[in-house]
Amino acid sequence: MSRSTITATVRILSCIVVCGFCLSEASHTTSARLPVNHQIRKRPAVQSDSSPTALAADRIIGKIAFVSDRDGNAEIYTMDADGGGQTRLTEEAGEDHSPAWSPDDQRIAFVSTRDGNAEIYVMNADGSGQTRLTNSTAGDLAPAWTRDGLQIGFVSNRDGNDEIYLMNADGSNQSNLTNHPGDDAAFSFSPDGLSMAFSSTREDSQYEIYAMGVTGSVGAPPTRLTTSVGDDTNPSWSSQRIVFLSNRDDTDELYSMSATGQNQVRLTNNVELDVDPSQVTDGTRVAFATSRDGNLEIYLMNGDGTGLIRLTTNNANDLQPALQPKGVIPPPPAAGAATVQFSTIDFSVSEGAGFATVTVVRTGDTTATSTVDFATVNGTATDRADYSAHFGTLTFNPGETSKTFIVIVTDDVFVETDQTLAVTLSNPSGSVLGGLNTATLTIVDNDTVQLNLNPVDTARFFVNQHYGDFLNRVPDQAGRDFWEQQITSCGSNLSCLELRRINVSAAFFLSIEFQETGFLVYRTYKVAYRDLPGAPVPVKLKEFLPDTQRIGKGVIVGRAGWEQLLDDNKLAFMAHFVMRSRFTTTYPETLAPPVFVDTLYANAGVTPSAAERQAALNEFGSATNTADTAARARVLRRVAENSVLGRQEFNKAFVLMQYFGYLRRNPNAAPDNNFDGYHFWLAKLNQFNGNFVNAEMVKAFLESSEYRLRFGPAG
Repeated sequence: MSRSTITATVRILSCIVVCGFCLSEASHTTSARLPVNHQIRKRPAVQSDSSPTALAADRIIGKIAFVSDRDGNAEIYTMDADGGGQTRLTEEAGEDHSPAWSPDDQRIAFVSTRDGNAEIYVMNADGSGQTRLTNSTAGDLAPAWTRDGLQIGFVSNRDGNDEIYLMNADGSNQSNLTNHPGDDAAFSFSPDGLSMAFSSTREDSQYEIYAMGVTGSVGAPPTRLTTSVGDDTNPSWSSQRIVFLSNRDDTDELYSMSATGQNQVRLTNNVELDVDPSQVTDGTRVAFATSRDGNLEIYLMNGDGTGLIRLTTNNANDLQPALQPKGVIPPPPAAGAATVQFSTIDFSVSEGAGFATVTVVRTGDTTATSTVDFATVNGTATDRADYSAHFGTLTFNPGETSKTFIVIVTDDVFVETDQTLAVTLSNPSGSVLGGLNTATLTIVDNDTVQLNLNPVDTARFFVNQHYGDFLNRVPDQAGRDFWEQQITSCGSNLSCLELRRINVSAAFFLSIEFQETGFLVYRTYKVAYRDLPGAPVPVKLKEFLPDTQRIGKGVIVGRAGWEQLLDDNKLAFMAHFVMRSRFTTTYPETLAPPVFVDTLYANAGVTPSAAERQAALNEFGSATNTADTAARARVLRRVAENSVLGRQEFNKAFVLMQYFGYLRRNPNAAPDNNFDGYHFWLAKLNQFNGNFVNAEMVKAFLESSEYRLRFGPAG
């Protein structure tokens, strides 16, 4: 590796290799690794932030943040430590990379070029609250949190060469730690927080690893830990060892050593790239990226290099894994264990087919029952225009080896390239995830000439789309025929057609099926948590969709047995809801039953009758606490199904569903960026006492360009 290569390598090691984005501050550097990009880069796969947060919320397992170019440019994702539940956190035109977890696992620092050059940002673990911390004309790279979580270190060349800086976690008080004419780059703080290991060229032309106190250049001089003939970079410091990258044996491999530089041992050994080491705090597991399979994928291994497990399998490049410091990592599966995974990593469907069928297979020991959650996530295809987001759980009964689920596809009229989304598995029970835990679904475009007609103006498309947008399913034949006939019976009478389309559309919200699924989810969040902070609504779209589909799974009103199925789904949903960490944190089991019951009613804004309150309290019997989770679920359901609550929240939910159903977004998302529109339509609906026709609310959403552009021309 040449001297000019290593500078670019340290400035953002494998992002330059894989994604091909050279930051402006390193543009003078020619990297010998860049040709590798053309050899290993393949057709991107996809992911997005339409995450099934609620589906895995009760699972205690560590997360890995990582970078992928599966949607066409570098974005930050997270996944469970077994490779499941891969979810996109960022969605920007710029490059987002270099994720770093805070010590409490609640926030992620990262680098983004979204504002023109590389700056340090921070976000919550779910991707919300993305905030810029640095603002320099130079490039700020490679963030890392101090062990107390109060400060963030980073690399910058703002003073003419690469130096390590430290700032408060809010971006204030930025100061230079290293202050040396040599390049000081990739670094890691020690477990006790008093020292850091870093790579530097301060003594010769090669990068070597040093250690020094976090007081920086004002403290004791750095101690050199490596003296190899190659370049040693990217240290990751745990309580057991420092793992680092070196090309001392002519290929990029991972090594480990003690905190004093002793016992340097090679952990990986192959002719391809092994890069980006990351350790959990106790050093028992190491995540890294490798190109040994043709493109960069993320692997996990024990701290001594044994127990290698592949976590990602797709046609894109996945790199820069960052393990949650406190993350719980499942042990490797036992030989012969039940394993669930997709039947292939590539599915395909024609845009005009209506839906795609995705197959999940189970191998190994199939004698018991096992379950696994699935989810769709956006890529170049989005759930606003190209398909309907789908979440759920597959149950393998004893002896069953194959299950399927469908993804509804939108047959728009736009002439476009084939588009992709991802399907992902997570949260296995009674089984473990196999390597094919994420797959790509390609929607093959069927349009050759741009049409000026919008398909949503046709009755069948209109009705089909409402089934997907509001009931989250393919229409049953009888239902579709009924609603389609309601519209087509108008013939060419335009005023009749307009009114019928409005009434048919509203009927999906007013239907028993939606009221008992989507509206119940809305009321459940209201009862549990009141409205969202600073918002007039209790639930976000990404929470609403998976939970609504959980309650509505298999339910078709009027079909034999639907009432019992719906009740069973409600019971399962409530039991799942009260076990989630958000609920158990909000309502500790030590709460007395009267406090628990009264808080839920207060959140609902309902004053219960004495009989209603006593019935809720009776669910706990003579207990003095609320440790009985089944009783918690029954009480939550009692309050959520309170008729007064339903009446009070009806108009608010109706307006919110205009945004969720028609626009497939939160009311305060772009282009609104606030709740002004929501408040306007709620005031209108209230003004006309809930008469959506006179308020012209449904009409306005149906005729909006934002809705119509999901499928074809706005006009």
